[in-house]
Amino acid sequence: MDFMPVFQVGVRNAWLLSVPMLLAFSIGAQKKDVARRLSDMSGYDAREKIFTISASLAPYPFMVATVWTPFTSITPLLCAGLALYCASMALLIVTIYCFATASGDVLIQEGPYRISRNPLYVSATLIFLSICLVTANVLLLAWLAIIVVPQHFMILAEERACLEKYGREFERYMVTVPRYLLVL
Repeated sequence: MDFMPVFQVGVRNAWLLSVPMLLAFSIGAQKKDVARRLSDMSGYDAREKIFTISASLAPYPFMVATVWTPFTSITPLLCAGLALYCASMALLIVTIYCFATASGDVLIQEGPYRISRNPLYVSATLIFLSICLVTANVLLLAWLAIIVVPQHFMILAEERACLEKYGREFERYMVTVPRYLLVL
């Protein structure tokens, strides 16, 4: 990765990879119930609400920056990033579908929720990582590192709320399914 990344407005910049993700979220949130569940902070304390709002807003500067961020000419990074992007977008779409079609009063344990308690955040983070790879941009990578901090605390708040709502069922789920991927 270059120490001083290039920023230039272009039609074929990394924003092309941000748009499908925004569209997937927009389409998934068309149902009022889904949008309400995605933004539900009932039971959160003030600190948790701050982390949740921060985590919700933090990706937008990243996506705006992609308008000025060209793709890299380093072929291995470009290919690895595009492969990761395709896999991550597939995970995001399946996750949004599972979330949108599930009842709001049941713990979702189907599809990607069998391998991660937070596949929505995992897929979005991997999409951002793939954009960092296809652009070889260290500033975007640094911003991604900043994004994941409030996101982690938001996830902790969500898991606390799920423990209150689902009780032992969520405790069993926490034991069998990792928070992120694999053993994390």
